[in-house]
Amino acid sequence: GLSVPQAAIWMVFITIFMDTLAATISTPALPYYARSFHVNNAAVGYLYASWSFTSAFCAPVLGQLADKFGRRSVLLASLLGAGLANLGQACAGTYYQLLGWRAFSGIWAAVGNSAQVYLSDVCSPLVLPDFMSKLSAVPSLAMTFGPGLGGGLSKFGLEIPVLVDGLLSLLAAGLCFIYLPESPVWLQSRGHPAATASDPKAPSKVASIPAGVRVLAISGFFSGINFGVVVSMTAIFLDAKLQFDSLHVGFTFVLSALATLATSIWITGFVQKSVGLKCCAVLGSLLNGLLSIAMAVIPGAWPTIIVMCLARVGMTLRAATNGTILANFTDPSNRGTIFAQQQFATNMGRLVGPVVAGHLAVRDPVLLPILFGSSCGLISGLILLAVPMPEGPKEVKQKRLHGFTDLGGAESVLELEYGTAQDCEELGKFMGDLLSQRRYRWISRKKAIYCMLDKLLPELSADVGDHLEDLQRLMKHVELIQKDFEGVQNRDVC
Repeated sequence: GLSVPQAAIWMVFITIFMDTLAATISTPALPYYARSFHVNNAAVGYLYASWSFTSAFCAPVLGQLADKFGRRSVLLASLLGAGLANLGQACAGTYYQLLGWRAFSGIWAAVGNSAQVYLSDVCSPLVLPDFMSKLSAVPSLAMTFGPGLGGGLSKFGLEIPVLVDGLLSLLAAGLCFIYLPESPVWLQSRGHPAATASDPKAPSKVASIPAGVRVLAISGFFSGINFGVVVSMTAIFLDAKLQFDSLHVGFTFVLSALATLATSIWITGFVQKSVGLKCCAVLGSLLNGLLSIAMAVIPGAWPTIIVMCLARVGMTLRAATNGTILANFTDPSNRGTIFAQQQFATNMGRLVGPVVAGHLAVRDPVLLPILFGSSCGLISGLILLAVPMPEGPKEVKQKRLHGFTDLGGAESVLELEYGTAQDCEELGKFMGDLLSQRRYRWISRKKAIYCMLDKLLPELSADVGDHLEDLQRLMKHVELIQKDFEGVQNRDVC
């Protein structure tokens, strides 16, 4: 199911973890850092909107560059640019310097987008939903540490979390430069000699943009408004309603991140398989919108926090499914462009959301911003219902290996199988007869035969889906070997 080594996937996950950890370290402190320059809530909204403004207009450019120069190159540039921008924010002397550096950081906001494009390149349709779900869990894992760490660091100075944000982004860039290879599918689509020859699907020209992508972009715009309101107004909401400081806000973010992480690991995959990708995303949008409204009106600290965590469950269901839905409309020639167009629409929403919510927060910081963001989230889910989903990936999932389809009704993770003495005796007799009939010197060259069998039978994945995929790949190689040896009998007869 993968066209790159497993280590490359781990490097993508590590990169996203470090990038998200860096961002969430600074998130709880940023509104308070901005207020240290004696500005109001509207100015805090502009701070977040400046990032969304530049990222919205630069995202399509970065997407086109990813299609032209490679996924890895854009990912590296994004990490380096974000790192330098955050160092500039930490050193800002005025609010307008902070605003300028914040806008500059938005230029390079393509780390998560590049990671999704990379996974879409290197994963087969059968395993892509699983890896996209795992990718969505990585930021949640980082968010369990980042906000609390950022809240603690803010006690040493409100600029310290932002400084650490920049240093972690630069470190992630260094690791990515050393350990992450370029996407083989992209290399092949560009006619690069280093491309993997085993994946012959590279198109010769850029494919057109499907109509469903435009509907997804409209839905993404309203989803971006909701996300922008959540990111920019949560700290202000908690301060106004519960009188939380940056430390308590940080720990509240940790709790909501734990809910997000649990959803990504245990709930998202089940819901996707039960109701389908589109219904999972719609359900998540509706759940998030309705529970966010309840969060704003329910009294008490702990009830508010609990409902906030439940609302994050809905947001996670939507976020974990977005990338897989979008990947179904792409191929390697247009993938970066389409993902970037979706990011543009989402970032435009993230631009509008903080600005409007910031002005609403001047009048009522508790109810009005949350009501505005939740309404947009509900609209996003309803628009998503109108998206016609392509049927291609479902056909791929129907392919199974004869004799292994149900794997004896096994669970999602396969345990090691150990036979009895009789089982081992039967297998030994079968192998001995087979090796003798096929002229292998398994008595006089026993060690060499054992070594050969060890190489011919690679270790398979413990996950049922990946296990079947591994067996399919193995049988393809067996068919090639059989074709290579078809002439052996004719050679012996001659």
